[in-house]
Amino acid sequence: MRITCHSNDSTTCNIVAGQNVFAAISEFLEQYRQQKEKIFVLVDRNTRQHCLPILLSNVPGLQFSEILEIEEGEESKSIQTAISLWENLSMHSPGRNTLLINLGGGVVSDLGGFVASTYKRGIPYINIPTSLMGMVDAAIGGKTGINEGKVKNQIGTFTLPAGVFIFPGFLSSLPAYHVKSGYGEIIKYALIADPDLWEGIKCSHFSEFIAHPFDESQWNFFIHKSIQIKTGIVNSDFTEKGSRALLNFGHTIGHAMESLSMTPGHRALSHGHAIALGMICESYLSVQKTGLPKQVLEEITAIILADFDHFRLSAQDITRLVALLLHDKKRTGEEVRFSLIENPGKAHYGIPCSNSLVMESIDYYNLLAVSSSDHNTNADKIPGK
Repeated sequence: MRITCHSNDSTTCNIVAGQNVFAAISEFLEQYRQQKEKIFVLVDRNTRQHCLPILLSNVPGLQFSEILEIEEGEESKSIQTAISLWENLSMHSPGRNTLLINLGGGVVSDLGGFVASTYKRGIPYINIPTSLMGMVDAAIGGKTGINEGKVKNQIGTFTLPAGVFIFPGFLSSLPAYHVKSGYGEIIKYALIADPDLWEGIKCSHFSEFIAHPFDESQWNFFIHKSIQIKTGIVNSDFTEKGSRALLNFGHTIGHAMESLSMTPGHRALSHGHAIALGMICESYLSVQKTGLPKQVLEEITAIILADFDHFRLSAQDITRLVALLLHDKKRTGEEVRFSLIENPGKAHYGIPCSNSLVMESIDYYNLLAVSSSDHNTNADKIPGK
C-alpha cells in the first residue's frame, strides 16, 4: 500500500506499508548515501533489542548510521530528553540535511519528530513505527510533541515526516497489552468515520482476535483502513483549524486520564487504553449534545470494557482530572470543545460542553460495573433511560 499525506504548503509524505517496505526504505535512503549525509536512528531500549536488528539486516545502507537511544515510556517525551538529543546531534556536527529515523512507537515518533522539526529550524525525518499505535495513528499526519510535566503534548509542531514506512511484522514481537493500545485508536476511527468497521468490531472481541497466531493479512486490513481514514482527514485540514479535530474523539478526557494515571499511586495507562476509556465519557456527552442513541452508548461501553480494564477514579482523582482539563488546548473560556459522534461513522467537532456536563460524563463512567461476566453498562444512570 502507498498513500500520500500532504500539508497546507503542499509538502507531501508517502506512506508505504507491506512486505516490500524495506526495499522502499533502501530506495529512499539512496539520496542520503550519495550525498554522504549523516543518518541517525532513534530507538528506545525495546526497539533497539527487538526491531533494530531486523531493520539493519534488511536495509544494509543503515549499517553505519549513528544510534540514539532513549528510555521507553511516556516519561521520555520531555524537554530534558529533547535537549539531550539536540546535544547528541550537535556533538556529531550534522548539517541541515541530516536525516533522523524514528524507529519505535508513539513516544519515539512524537519526540523524534519534535526534535527533528526544531533542530537547526528543521532537519528531515522519517517514521518507521513498530507498535500498532504508531502504525495506525502516531506516525501518521505530522503532529509532533512533548509533554509539559504530566500534561500531554503541550509543546509541539505540525511537521510532516519525509516518509513513513510500515512493516506489520514488527507487531509479532509486541506484548498483547501494547497491541491493544493501538486497537483503541482503531475503535475511534470506526466510530468517527466507518460504520462498517464498527460493525466488524462488534462481531468479535479483541482478546479473542489476538489469541490466534499472528496473521499479517488481518493486521494489514486494520492498518490500511486506519491510514486511509486518518490521511483523508489530515489532508483536508493539516493544522487542525477545523475537521482534523474529529480525530480528537475520546482524547480530551482520555488525555487527562492518561496524565492522571502517570501520577504517584496509580498504574500508568497506555495511550490507547486511556483513549478507549475517554470514548466512554465522550460517548455519554454525545448522547446529550449530538443525539447519539442511548443504545449505541451502551454498545460502545460494553465493547470497550470487554477489552479494556476500568480505571477507578477516587473523589480526589476526579478533582485532579478536572484540573487537567483546564489545560486542554481545546478549551475556550468556561467550556471545553469536544469532538462527538451522532452515530458510528458520523462525527462533529467543536461542540462546547459545560463543566457540569463533563462531570456527569465522568460520573457515568466511574459508576460503571466492571464485572467481566456481565459488563453492566449502568444503563439506568443515563438521563431519560
